[in-house]
Amino acid sequence: MGTLLKGATVADGTGHAARRVDVRIDGDRISAVGDLQPHDDDEVIDLDGLVLAPGVVDIHTHYDAQVFWDGDLTPSSWHGVTTVLQGNCGFGIAPARPEDRELIMETLQLVEGMNIDTLRQGIRWEFQTYPEYLDVIREIPKRINIAAMVPHSMLRLWVMGAEAAFSRSSTEDELEQITTLLSESLAAGAIGFSTSQAPSHQGPEGRPVPSRFADRREIVAMLEAVKAAGRDGIVEITYGPLFTIEECADLATETGVRITWGSVIPGLFGPPGAAQDMLDRGTSGGADLWPQTSTRFISTQMSWLNPYQWSRVPAFEEVLGRTPDEMAKSYGDPEWRTRAREQAMSLTDQKDFLDGDIAGYFDRTSVEETDIHADLRGIPLSRLADERGVHPFDLMMDLALEDNLQTRFRTVSPGSVEELRALVTDRRTVLGAHDGGAHVDMLCDSCYPSFMLRYWVREQRAMDAAEAAYRLSGQPAALFGLTDRGTIEVGKVADLIAYDADLITELPAERVWDFPADADRLIARGEGLEYVWVAGTAIRERGDIVEGAMPGQLISR
Repeated sequence: MGTLLKGATVADGTGHAARRVDVRIDGDRISAVGDLQPHDDDEVIDLDGLVLAPGVVDIHTHYDAQVFWDGDLTPSSWHGVTTVLQGNCGFGIAPARPEDRELIMETLQLVEGMNIDTLRQGIRWEFQTYPEYLDVIREIPKRINIAAMVPHSMLRLWVMGAEAAFSRSSTEDELEQITTLLSESLAAGAIGFSTSQAPSHQGPEGRPVPSRFADRREIVAMLEAVKAAGRDGIVEITYGPLFTIEECADLATETGVRITWGSVIPGLFGPPGAAQDMLDRGTSGGADLWPQTSTRFISTQMSWLNPYQWSRVPAFEEVLGRTPDEMAKSYGDPEWRTRAREQAMSLTDQKDFLDGDIAGYFDRTSVEETDIHADLRGIPLSRLADERGVHPFDLMMDLALEDNLQTRFRTVSPGSVEELRALVTDRRTVLGAHDGGAHVDMLCDSCYPSFMLRYWVREQRAMDAAEAAYRLSGQPAALFGLTDRGTIEVGKVADLIAYDADLITELPAERVWDFPADADRLIARGEGLEYVWVAGTAIRERGDIVEGAMPGQLISR
Protein backbone atom coordinates (compact mmCIF):
# COMPACT_ATOMS: atom_id res chain seq x y z
CA MET A 1 0.00 0.00 0.00
CA GLY A 2 1.34 3.42 -0.98
CA THR A 3 0.28 7.01 -0.34
CA LEU A 4 -0.64 9.29 -3.22
CA LEU A 5 -0.47 13.04 -2.56
CA LYS A 6 -2.61 14.82 -5.14
CA GLY A 7 -3.38 18.39 -6.10
CA ALA A 8 -0.63 20.30 -4.25
CA THR A 9 1.64 22.97 -5.63
CA VAL A 10 5.01 21.27 -5.25
CA ALA A 11 8.07 23.34 -4.25
CA ASP A 12 10.57 20.51 -4.58
CA GLY A 13 13.60 22.01 -2.79
CA THR A 14 15.80 22.15 -5.89
CA GLY A 15 15.09 25.83 -6.47
CA HIS A 16 13.17 25.09 -9.66
CA ALA A 17 9.80 26.78 -10.08
CA ALA A 18 6.90 25.29 -8.13
CA ARG A 19 4.48 23.21 -10.20
CA ARG A 20 1.25 21.31 -9.72
CA VAL A 21 2.15 17.59 -9.72
CA ASP A 22 1.33 14.48 -7.72
CA VAL A 23 3.72 12.61 -5.45
CA ARG A 24 3.59 8.92 -4.50
CA ILE A 25 5.19 7.50 -1.36
CA ASP A 26 6.00 3.80 -1.08
CA GLY A 27 7.44 2.79 2.25
CA ASP A 28 9.87 5.48 3.37
CA ARG A 29 10.71 6.76 -0.14
CA ILE A 30 9.27 8.92 -2.87
CA SER A 31 8.49 6.50 -5.70
CA ALA A 32 6.97 8.77 -8.36
CA VAL A 33 6.42 12.45 -9.19
CA GLY A 34 4.12 13.61 -12.00
CA ASP A 35 0.56 13.26 -13.25
CA LEU A 36 -0.24 10.09 -11.34
CA GLN A 37 -3.22 7.81 -11.02
CA PRO A 38 -3.85 5.89 -7.81
CA HIS A 39 -3.09 2.23 -7.46
CA ASP A 40 -5.87 0.04 -6.13
CA ASP A 41 -4.42 -0.03 -2.62
CA ASP A 42 -3.18 3.58 -2.44
CA GLU A 43 -4.24 5.94 0.29
CA VAL A 44 -5.12 9.12 -1.62
CA ILE A 45 -4.70 12.45 0.19
CA ASP A 46 -6.12 15.58 -1.43
CA LEU A 47 -3.71 18.50 -0.94
CA ASP A 48 -5.55 20.93 -3.20
CA GLY A 49 -4.76 24.51 -2.12
CA LEU A 50 -1.63 23.51 -0.20
CA VAL A 51 2.09 23.77 -0.91
CA LEU A 52 3.97 20.46 -0.71
CA ALA A 53 7.66 20.88 0.15
CA PRO A 54 10.53 18.85 1.60
CA GLY A 55 10.80 18.66 5.37
CA VAL A 56 12.95 21.40 6.86
CA VAL A 57 16.57 20.66 7.80
CA ASP A 58 17.58 22.72 10.85
CA ILE A 59 21.39 22.74 10.95
CA HIS A 60 21.90 24.56 14.26
CA THR A 61 20.29 23.03 17.33
CA HIS A 62 21.29 21.89 20.81
CA TYR A 63 18.88 19.02 21.47
CA ASP A 64 21.70 16.74 22.72
CA ALA A 65 20.12 16.54 26.20
CA GLN A 66 16.49 17.48 25.52
CA VAL A 67 15.92 14.38 23.38
CA PHE A 68 16.04 12.31 26.60
CA TRP A 69 12.82 13.85 27.95
CA ASP A 70 11.25 15.29 24.79
CA GLY A 71 11.35 12.84 21.89
CA ASP A 72 9.10 15.23 19.97
CA LEU A 73 11.99 17.75 19.89
CA THR A 74 9.68 20.69 20.35
CA PRO A 75 9.13 23.35 19.20
CA SER A 76 11.05 22.32 16.04
CA SER A 77 8.72 19.48 15.08
CA TRP A 78 5.73 21.84 15.30
CA HIS A 79 7.10 23.95 12.44
CA GLY A 80 7.89 21.45 9.71
CA VAL A 81 11.41 20.53 10.77
CA THR A 82 12.00 16.86 9.98
CA THR A 83 15.79 16.73 10.62
CA VAL A 84 17.81 18.57 13.24
CA LEU A 85 21.58 18.80 13.50
CA GLN A 86 22.73 18.86 17.12
CA GLY A 87 26.11 19.18 18.85
CA ASN A 88 26.84 22.68 17.59
CA CYS A 89 29.34 25.24 18.95
CA GLY A 90 31.59 22.56 20.43
CA PHE A 91 29.10 21.58 23.17
CA GLY A 92 27.19 18.42 23.98
CA ILE A 93 26.97 15.74 26.65
CA ALA A 94 29.37 13.16 25.21
CA PRO A 95 31.96 11.86 25.57
CA ALA A 96 31.55 12.12 29.32
CA ARG A 97 33.30 10.35 32.16
CA PRO A 98 31.13 9.99 35.26
CA GLU A 99 33.37 12.37 37.21
CA ASP A 100 32.94 15.07 34.53
CA ARG A 101 29.15 14.97 34.20
CA GLU A 102 28.48 17.75 36.69
CA LEU A 103 31.06 20.01 35.05
CA ILE A 104 29.53 19.34 31.62
CA MET A 105 26.07 20.24 32.90
CA GLU A 106 27.39 23.40 34.57
CA THR A 107 29.02 24.38 31.27
CA LEU A 108 25.77 23.85 29.35
CA GLN A 109 23.95 25.91 31.96
CA LEU A 110 26.28 28.84 31.37
CA VAL A 111 26.96 28.73 27.62
CA GLU A 112 23.63 27.39 26.32
CA GLY A 113 21.25 28.60 29.01
CA MET A 114 20.08 25.12 30.07
CA ASN A 115 18.60 24.68 33.54
CA ILE A 116 21.04 22.52 35.49
CA ASP A 117 18.31 20.86 37.57
CA THR A 118 16.54 19.92 34.34
CA LEU A 119 19.76 18.38 33.06
CA ARG A 120 20.35 16.52 36.33
CA GLN A 121 16.87 15.02 36.30
CA GLY A 122 16.43 14.58 32.57
CA ILE A 123 19.62 13.02 31.21
CA ARG A 124 19.95 9.26 31.47
CA TRP A 125 23.70 8.69 31.71
CA GLU A 126 23.70 5.32 29.96
CA PHE A 127 26.86 6.15 27.99
CA GLN A 128 30.38 7.44 28.34
CA THR A 129 31.99 7.46 24.88
CA TYR A 130 30.54 9.31 21.92
CA PRO A 131 29.73 6.10 19.97
CA GLU A 132 27.87 4.85 23.06
CA TYR A 133 25.93 8.12 23.15
CA LEU A 134 24.93 7.68 19.50
CA ASP A 135 23.75 4.15 20.26
CA VAL A 136 21.50 5.51 23.02
CA ILE A 137 20.12 8.22 20.73
CA ARG A 138 19.32 5.60 18.09
CA GLU A 139 17.12 3.75 20.56
CA ILE A 140 15.20 6.75 21.94
CA PRO A 141 11.79 7.10 20.23
CA LYS A 142 11.88 10.31 18.19
CA ARG A 143 9.26 12.17 16.21
CA ILE A 144 11.84 13.60 13.78
CA ASN A 145 15.38 12.80 12.67
CA ILE A 146 18.66 13.73 14.37
CA ALA A 147 22.11 14.15 12.84
CA ALA A 148 24.99 14.83 15.18
CA MET A 149 28.26 16.74 15.39
CA VAL A 150 31.07 15.74 17.78
CA PRO A 151 31.59 18.55 20.33
CA HIS A 152 35.21 19.70 20.56
CA SER A 153 35.04 20.91 24.17
CA MET A 154 33.83 17.51 25.37
CA LEU A 155 36.59 15.70 23.44
CA ARG A 156 39.21 17.88 25.14
CA LEU A 157 37.68 17.32 28.55
CA TRP A 158 37.69 13.53 28.05
CA VAL A 159 41.32 13.41 26.90
CA MET A 160 42.96 16.15 28.96
CA GLY A 161 40.96 16.30 32.19
CA ALA A 162 39.24 19.38 33.55
CA GLU A 163 42.24 21.42 34.70
CA ALA A 164 44.19 21.07 31.46
CA ALA A 165 41.19 21.26 29.10
CA PHE A 166 40.11 24.57 30.64
CA SER A 167 43.60 26.10 30.67
CA ARG A 168 45.95 25.19 27.80
CA SER A 169 46.52 23.78 24.34
CA SER A 170 46.97 20.05 23.84
CA THR A 171 50.26 18.19 23.81
CA GLU A 172 51.16 16.03 20.82
CA ASP A 173 50.05 12.89 22.67
CA GLU A 174 46.77 14.50 23.73
CA LEU A 175 46.12 15.73 20.22
CA GLU A 176 46.63 12.22 18.85
CA GLN A 177 44.07 10.94 21.35
CA ILE A 178 41.62 13.71 20.41
CA THR A 179 41.85 12.94 16.69
CA THR A 180 41.56 9.20 17.34
CA LEU A 181 38.36 9.73 19.33
CA LEU A 182 37.03 12.02 16.62
CA SER A 183 37.72 9.40 13.95
CA GLU A 184 35.96 6.73 16.01
CA SER A 185 32.96 9.02 16.48
CA LEU A 186 32.75 9.75 12.76
CA ALA A 187 32.88 6.03 12.03
CA ALA A 188 30.05 5.53 14.52
CA GLY A 189 27.75 7.94 12.70
CA ALA A 190 28.65 11.56 13.47
CA ILE A 191 28.72 13.78 10.38
CA GLY A 192 31.48 16.15 11.54
CA PHE A 193 32.65 18.12 14.55
CA SER A 194 32.00 21.57 15.97
CA THR A 195 34.19 24.02 17.84
CA SER A 196 33.95 27.52 19.27
CA GLN A 197 36.26 30.45 19.84
CA ALA A 198 33.45 32.83 20.85
CA PRO A 199 34.49 35.13 23.74
CA SER A 200 30.95 34.89 25.13
CA HIS A 201 31.38 31.15 25.66
CA GLN A 202 32.49 31.12 29.28
CA GLY A 203 32.23 28.08 31.55
CA PRO A 204 32.14 27.69 35.32
CA GLU A 205 33.97 30.39 37.31
CA GLY A 206 34.11 32.54 34.19
CA ARG A 207 36.74 30.35 32.52
CA PRO A 208 36.75 30.12 28.73
CA VAL A 209 35.32 26.82 27.51
CA PRO A 210 37.89 24.13 26.52
CA SER A 211 37.70 24.65 22.75
CA ARG A 212 38.86 28.24 23.21
CA PHE A 213 42.26 26.96 24.38
CA ALA A 214 42.83 24.99 21.18
CA ASP A 215 45.50 26.34 18.86
CA ARG A 216 45.52 26.31 15.07
CA ARG A 217 47.52 23.10 14.92
CA GLU A 218 44.81 21.31 16.94
CA ILE A 219 42.01 22.52 14.67
CA VAL A 220 43.95 21.60 11.53
CA ALA A 221 44.65 18.09 12.86
CA MET A 222 40.94 17.60 13.57
CA LEU A 223 40.00 18.86 10.11
CA GLU A 224 42.46 16.41 8.61
CA ALA A 225 40.83 13.60 10.63
CA VAL A 226 37.49 14.54 9.10
CA LYS A 227 39.03 14.49 5.64
CA ALA A 228 40.63 11.10 6.31
CA ALA A 229 37.23 9.66 7.27
CA GLY A 230 36.46 9.78 3.56
CA ARG A 231 32.80 10.77 3.86
CA ASP A 232 33.03 14.47 3.03
CA GLY A 233 32.31 15.57 6.58
CA ILE A 234 31.57 19.11 7.63
CA VAL A 235 32.89 21.24 10.49
CA GLU A 236 31.16 24.08 12.31
CA ILE A 237 33.39 26.86 13.65
CA THR A 238 31.88 29.56 15.83
CA TYR A 239 33.50 32.96 15.48
CA GLY A 240 36.31 34.11 17.75
CA PRO A 241 39.75 35.72 17.85
CA LEU A 242 41.64 32.63 16.69
CA PHE A 243 39.97 32.52 13.28
CA THR A 244 38.59 35.39 11.24
CA ILE A 245 36.16 34.42 8.52
CA GLU A 246 38.98 34.77 5.97
CA GLU A 247 41.17 32.44 8.00
CA CYS A 248 38.35 29.89 8.11
CA ALA A 249 38.10 30.16 4.34
CA ASP A 250 41.84 29.45 4.13
CA LEU A 251 41.40 26.43 6.43
CA ALA A 252 38.67 25.02 4.18
CA THR A 253 40.90 25.40 1.14
CA GLU A 254 44.02 24.06 2.88
CA THR A 255 42.35 20.92 4.27
CA GLY A 256 39.67 20.29 1.66
CA VAL A 257 36.99 20.14 4.37
CA ARG A 258 33.73 22.08 4.14
CA ILE A 259 33.29 24.58 6.98
CA THR A 260 30.12 26.28 8.14
CA TRP A 261 30.89 29.46 10.04
CA GLY A 262 28.72 30.93 12.75
CA SER A 263 27.57 33.41 11.95
CA VAL A 264 26.87 36.58 9.93
CA ILE A 265 24.06 38.44 11.66
CA PRO A 266 23.29 42.18 11.45
CA GLY A 267 24.51 44.09 14.48
CA LEU A 268 26.66 41.27 15.85
CA PHE A 269 29.97 42.50 14.44
CA GLY A 270 29.57 46.22 14.02
CA PRO A 271 27.56 48.94 12.32
CA PRO A 272 25.18 48.52 9.38
CA GLY A 273 26.89 46.72 6.51
CA ALA A 274 29.44 44.88 8.69
CA ALA A 275 27.73 41.50 8.35
CA GLN A 276 27.46 41.78 4.57
CA ASP A 277 31.08 42.90 4.37
CA MET A 278 32.10 39.87 6.43
CA LEU A 279 30.17 37.58 4.09
CA ASP A 280 31.87 39.15 1.07
CA ARG A 281 35.33 38.72 2.60
CA GLY A 282 34.76 35.11 3.57
CA THR A 283 33.40 34.00 0.22
CA SER A 284 35.38 36.12 -2.21
CA GLY A 285 38.00 33.43 -2.84
CA GLY A 286 35.56 30.66 -3.62
CA ALA A 287 36.42 28.52 -0.57
CA ASP A 288 34.03 25.80 0.58
CA LEU A 289 32.87 28.04 3.43
CA TRP A 290 29.21 28.53 4.31
CA PRO A 291 28.42 31.27 6.83
CA GLN A 292 25.18 30.77 8.75
CA THR A 293 22.61 33.51 9.20
CA SER A 294 19.36 33.77 11.10
CA THR A 295 16.06 34.39 9.37
CA ARG A 296 14.74 36.28 12.37
CA PHE A 297 15.38 39.56 14.13
CA ILE A 298 17.03 38.07 17.18
CA SER A 299 15.53 39.25 20.44
CA THR A 300 16.25 37.77 23.84
CA GLN A 301 14.70 37.82 27.28
CA MET A 302 17.22 37.87 30.10
CA SER A 303 16.89 37.82 33.85
CA TRP A 304 19.77 38.49 36.21
CA LEU A 305 19.49 34.89 37.35
CA ASN A 306 21.17 33.98 34.05
CA PRO A 307 23.19 37.03 32.93
CA TYR A 308 24.48 35.29 29.81
CA GLN A 309 24.85 38.51 27.82
CA TRP A 310 27.20 39.94 30.44
CA SER A 311 29.56 36.97 30.78
CA ARG A 312 32.42 38.96 29.18
CA VAL A 313 32.53 41.28 32.21
CA PRO A 314 35.17 40.01 34.71
CA ALA A 315 33.07 40.85 37.78
CA PHE A 316 30.43 38.41 36.59
CA GLU A 317 32.90 35.56 37.01
CA GLU A 318 32.02 35.91 40.71
CA VAL A 319 28.29 35.37 40.17
CA LEU A 320 27.91 33.02 37.19
CA GLY A 321 26.54 29.71 38.39
CA ARG A 322 25.95 30.92 41.96
CA THR A 323 22.73 30.54 43.94
CA PRO A 324 20.04 33.24 43.58
CA ASP A 325 20.77 34.52 47.08
CA GLU A 326 24.49 34.80 46.33
CA MET A 327 23.78 36.60 43.08
CA ALA A 328 21.39 39.03 44.73
CA LYS A 329 23.96 39.80 47.39
CA SER A 330 26.54 40.75 44.75
CA TYR A 331 24.03 42.80 42.74
CA GLY A 332 23.12 44.78 45.84
CA ASP A 333 26.75 45.41 46.85
CA PRO A 334 27.70 48.99 45.80
CA GLU A 335 31.38 48.07 45.45
CA TRP A 336 30.67 45.06 43.21
CA ARG A 337 28.17 46.96 41.14
CA THR A 338 30.51 49.90 40.55
CA ARG A 339 33.26 47.54 39.51
CA ALA A 340 30.95 45.59 37.18
CA ARG A 341 29.57 48.77 35.61
CA GLU A 342 33.02 50.25 35.00
CA GLN A 343 34.32 46.98 33.56
CA ALA A 344 31.32 46.77 31.25
CA MET A 345 31.82 50.32 30.02
CA SER A 346 35.48 49.53 29.31
CA LEU A 347 34.35 46.86 26.84
CA THR A 348 32.45 49.30 24.65
CA ASP A 349 34.86 48.75 21.75
CA GLN A 350 34.37 44.97 21.74
CA LYS A 351 32.04 44.22 18.84
CA ASP A 352 30.94 40.89 20.30
CA PHE A 353 29.92 42.41 23.65
CA LEU A 354 26.35 43.74 23.58
CA ASP A 355 26.76 44.27 19.84
CA GLY A 356 29.59 46.77 20.47
CA ASP A 357 26.98 49.39 21.35
CA ILE A 358 26.26 49.54 25.07
CA ALA A 359 24.33 52.81 24.86
CA GLY A 360 22.25 51.32 22.08
CA TYR A 361 21.74 48.19 24.18
CA PHE A 362 19.88 50.16 26.84
CA ASP A 363 17.88 51.94 24.11
CA ARG A 364 16.78 48.53 22.81
CA THR A 365 16.14 46.89 26.20
CA SER A 366 12.97 47.11 28.28
CA VAL A 367 11.02 45.25 30.96
CA GLU A 368 9.16 42.29 29.42
CA GLU A 369 8.05 39.75 32.05
CA THR A 370 7.50 40.88 35.63
CA ASP A 371 5.34 40.47 38.70
CA ILE A 372 5.55 44.07 39.89
CA HIS A 373 6.78 46.33 37.06
CA ALA A 374 3.94 45.88 34.55
CA ASP A 375 3.61 49.66 34.05
CA LEU A 376 7.20 49.79 32.76
CA ARG A 377 6.83 47.24 29.98
CA GLY A 378 8.12 48.39 26.61
CA ILE A 379 9.79 51.58 27.87
CA PRO A 380 13.51 51.71 26.95
CA LEU A 381 15.73 51.47 30.01
CA SER A 382 17.73 54.44 28.77
CA ARG A 383 14.63 56.66 28.97
CA LEU A 384 13.64 55.38 32.42
CA ALA A 385 17.19 55.91 33.67
CA ASP A 386 17.25 59.49 32.39
CA GLU A 387 13.96 60.20 34.15
CA ARG A 388 15.29 58.78 37.42
CA GLY A 389 18.78 60.25 37.15
CA VAL A 390 20.62 56.91 37.37
CA HIS A 391 22.77 54.80 35.11
CA PRO A 392 20.65 52.27 33.15
CA PHE A 393 22.86 49.43 34.40
CA ASP A 394 21.99 50.34 37.99
CA LEU A 395 18.33 50.77 37.10
CA MET A 396 18.28 47.31 35.55
CA MET A 397 19.80 45.83 38.69
CA ASP A 398 17.45 47.72 41.03
CA LEU A 399 14.33 46.67 39.13
CA ALA A 400 15.46 43.05 39.22
CA LEU A 401 16.23 43.13 42.94
CA GLU A 402 12.83 44.66 43.70
CA ASP A 403 11.27 41.69 41.87
CA ASN A 404 13.40 38.99 43.57
CA LEU A 405 15.42 38.71 40.32
CA GLN A 406 12.31 37.49 38.47
CA THR A 407 12.03 40.42 36.05
CA ARG A 408 12.97 39.53 32.50
CA PHE A 409 14.30 42.21 30.18
CA ARG A 410 13.78 42.03 26.43
CA THR A 411 16.52 43.18 24.07
CA VAL A 412 15.72 43.58 20.39
CA SER A 413 18.16 43.21 17.52
CA PRO A 414 19.99 46.31 16.25
CA GLY A 415 19.75 45.11 12.65
CA SER A 416 17.52 46.50 9.92
CA VAL A 417 15.04 44.75 7.65
CA GLU A 418 17.17 45.65 4.64
CA GLU A 419 20.33 44.10 6.11
CA LEU A 420 18.65 40.90 7.18
CA ARG A 421 16.79 40.58 3.89
CA ALA A 422 20.07 40.80 1.99
CA LEU A 423 21.60 37.98 4.06
CA VAL A 424 18.51 35.74 4.05
CA THR A 425 18.20 35.93 0.27
CA ASP A 426 21.92 35.51 -0.46
CA ARG A 427 22.65 31.92 -1.51
CA ARG A 428 26.19 32.23 -0.15
CA THR A 429 24.68 31.93 3.35
CA VAL A 430 22.96 28.90 4.86
CA LEU A 431 20.04 29.37 7.21
CA GLY A 432 21.03 28.48 10.76
CA ALA A 433 21.85 30.09 14.13
CA HIS A 434 18.33 29.49 15.48
CA ASP A 435 19.56 27.54 18.56
CA GLY A 436 16.69 25.09 19.13
CA GLY A 437 17.10 23.51 22.55
CA ALA A 438 19.38 26.27 23.90
CA HIS A 439 18.66 29.47 25.84
CA VAL A 440 15.11 28.18 26.18
CA ASP A 441 14.25 30.66 28.91
CA MET A 442 15.50 33.57 26.79
CA LEU A 443 14.32 33.04 23.22
CA CYS A 444 12.45 30.77 20.84
CA ASP A 445 13.73 31.07 17.29
CA SER A 446 13.21 27.40 16.40
CA CYS A 447 9.86 28.47 14.93
CA TYR A 448 11.83 30.02 12.07
CA PRO A 449 10.35 27.88 9.24
CA SER A 450 6.84 29.21 9.94
CA PHE A 451 8.28 32.72 10.34
CA MET A 452 10.18 32.39 7.06
CA LEU A 453 7.10 31.34 5.11
CA ARG A 454 4.94 34.04 6.68
CA TYR A 455 7.31 36.98 6.83
CA TRP A 456 9.86 36.62 4.04
CA VAL A 457 7.63 34.80 1.53
CA ARG A 458 4.06 35.98 2.10
CA GLU A 459 4.51 39.45 3.59
CA GLN A 460 7.87 40.75 2.37
CA ARG A 461 7.85 38.82 -0.93
CA ALA A 462 11.61 38.49 -0.60
CA MET A 463 11.39 35.06 -2.24
CA ASP A 464 8.80 32.61 -3.51
CA ALA A 465 7.84 29.20 -2.14
CA ALA A 466 10.28 27.41 -4.44
CA GLU A 467 13.27 29.43 -3.24
CA ALA A 468 12.13 29.08 0.37
CA ALA A 469 12.03 25.28 0.00
CA TYR A 470 15.56 25.33 -1.40
CA ARG A 471 16.85 27.51 1.43
CA LEU A 472 15.02 25.61 4.18
CA SER A 473 15.62 22.08 2.90
CA GLY A 474 17.47 21.41 -0.34
CA GLN A 475 20.49 23.61 0.32
CA PRO A 476 21.19 22.63 3.97
CA ALA A 477 20.66 18.93 3.23
CA ALA A 478 23.16 19.05 0.37
CA LEU A 479 25.74 21.10 2.26
CA PHE A 480 25.64 18.78 5.27
CA GLY A 481 25.86 15.66 3.16
CA LEU A 482 22.30 14.48 3.83
CA THR A 483 21.88 13.75 0.15
CA ASP A 484 19.09 11.19 0.52
CA ARG A 485 16.62 13.89 1.61
CA GLY A 486 15.92 17.61 1.28
CA THR A 487 14.26 17.51 -2.16
CA ILE A 488 11.14 15.94 -3.66
CA GLU A 489 12.66 13.56 -6.17
CA VAL A 490 12.21 9.89 -6.92
CA GLY A 491 14.30 7.76 -4.57
CA LYS A 492 14.62 10.38 -1.85
CA VAL A 493 13.42 9.79 1.71
CA ALA A 494 9.82 10.96 2.05
CA ASP A 495 10.36 13.73 4.60
CA LEU A 496 7.63 16.14 3.49
CA ILE A 497 5.43 19.01 4.67
CA ALA A 498 2.20 20.46 3.29
CA TYR A 499 1.13 23.94 4.35
CA ASP A 500 -1.40 26.64 3.57
CA ALA A 501 0.64 29.53 2.16
CA ASP A 502 -2.05 32.05 3.13
CA LEU A 503 -2.26 30.95 6.74
CA ILE A 504 1.09 29.59 7.89
CA THR A 505 2.52 31.56 10.78
CA GLU A 506 4.30 31.26 14.08
CA LEU A 507 2.26 32.24 17.13
CA PRO A 508 3.51 34.59 19.87
CA ALA A 509 5.97 33.10 22.31
CA GLU A 510 4.55 31.79 25.57
CA ARG A 511 6.26 30.65 28.73
CA VAL A 512 5.52 27.13 29.93
CA TRP A 513 6.81 24.98 32.79
CA ASP A 514 7.03 21.54 31.19
CA PHE A 515 10.67 20.49 31.58
CA PRO A 516 12.13 18.22 34.28
CA ALA A 517 12.50 19.95 37.65
CA ASP A 518 9.49 22.12 36.68
CA ALA A 519 11.79 24.35 34.64
CA ASP A 520 10.37 26.97 32.34
CA ARG A 521 10.98 27.72 28.69
CA LEU A 522 9.65 29.89 25.89
CA ILE A 523 7.78 28.09 23.12
CA ALA A 524 6.02 29.23 19.97
CA ARG A 525 3.27 27.19 18.38
CA GLY A 526 2.13 27.60 14.81
CA GLU A 527 -0.79 27.57 12.40
CA GLY A 528 -1.19 26.64 8.75
CA LEU A 529 1.01 23.54 8.73
CA GLU A 530 -1.41 20.80 7.70
CA TYR A 531 0.68 17.67 7.11
CA VAL A 532 4.15 16.39 7.98
CA TRP A 533 5.63 13.05 6.94
CA VAL A 534 8.91 11.64 8.27
CA ALA A 535 10.21 8.75 6.16
CA GLY A 536 6.70 8.30 4.77
CA THR A 537 4.99 8.18 8.17
CA ALA A 538 2.53 10.95 8.96
CA ILE A 539 3.33 12.80 12.19
CA ARG A 540 0.79 15.57 11.49
CA GLU A 541 -2.52 15.25 9.66
CA ARG A 542 -5.06 17.99 8.95
CA GLY A 543 -3.23 20.28 11.32
CA ASP A 544 -3.21 17.86 14.25
CA ILE A 545 -0.28 15.92 15.72
CA VAL A 546 -0.54 12.16 15.17
CA GLU A 547 -0.19 10.72 18.64
CA GLY A 548 2.36 7.94 19.01
CA ALA A 549 3.98 8.51 15.60
CA MET A 550 7.73 8.40 16.32
CA PRO A 551 9.49 7.51 13.03
CA GLY A 552 12.59 9.65 13.57
CA GLN A 553 16.04 8.12 13.15
CA LEU A 554 19.64 8.98 13.89
CA ILE A 555 20.93 9.68 10.40
CA SER A 556 24.45 9.96 9.05
CA ARG A 557 26.10 10.16 5.67
